[in-house]
Amino acid sequence: MKRFVFGLALLAFFSTQTQAGNLDRTRFYAECERSKTLPKSLFKGDRRAGINRILDYWEKTGYTDQRWLAYILGTAYRESVGTMAPVREGLCKTDNCSIEAVGKHFRGKHISSDYSKPDAQGRSYFGRGLVQITHKRKYESVGKTLGWGDALVEKPELALDPDKSVVILVEGMAQGLFTGRSLADSFKGEKADWVGARKIVNPGSRRAEITAGHGKDFYACLNSSSI
Repeated sequence: MKRFVFGLALLAFFSTQTQAGNLDRTRFYAECERSKTLPKSLFKGDRRAGINRILDYWEKTGYTDQRWLAYILGTAYRESVGTMAPVREGLCKTDNCSIEAVGKHFRGKHISSDYSKPDAQGRSYFGRGLVQITHKRKYESVGKTLGWGDALVEKPELALDPDKSVVILVEGMAQGLFTGRSLADSFKGEKADWVGARKIVNPGSRRAEITAGHGKDFYACLNSSSI
């Protein structure tokens, strides 16, 4: 009986630590600005607006695990190279620049295929967004799953739209649309695999611990700012 009661108490405690209540954003940003590893500039101006856009969408989804949100923010931070805004692959300003960047990686044998080659309609499927989706088939499958029909594969530049990029980021990771692995595979109940969670986006990553660190940093902010 004592073990049963202790188990319930432990479960209740764990739930309060992982389930996101209403987020006090003033406290959230105050906690983040105290971080010794996240730059203070991340929480000002356009970058702060980018974080708010993610938080706005998150609050509409019904997802509740703070670790999910923390890892999403950590992923966006890494994939956008700290801008918290959708970017082209190679941090390029033009499509041609991204196409050349991917081609260079292919010629250097860093990737197995040049997925940036334009199709018959001149559309290229290099990485775009808050999380870099690549390959035509992925643009097509993600777009259809999100209810956009063929819009994303017909206009891949939509992945650079600020609002759509947030939906792709959050739902892609929550539903496992990128690699088949989802946030629930790494964060569920008492399980918290911060390093392994990188497989949700990039199974072959050799520096998964970097994103794990970012996620943990954001989790520290979130854990102190829910009401």
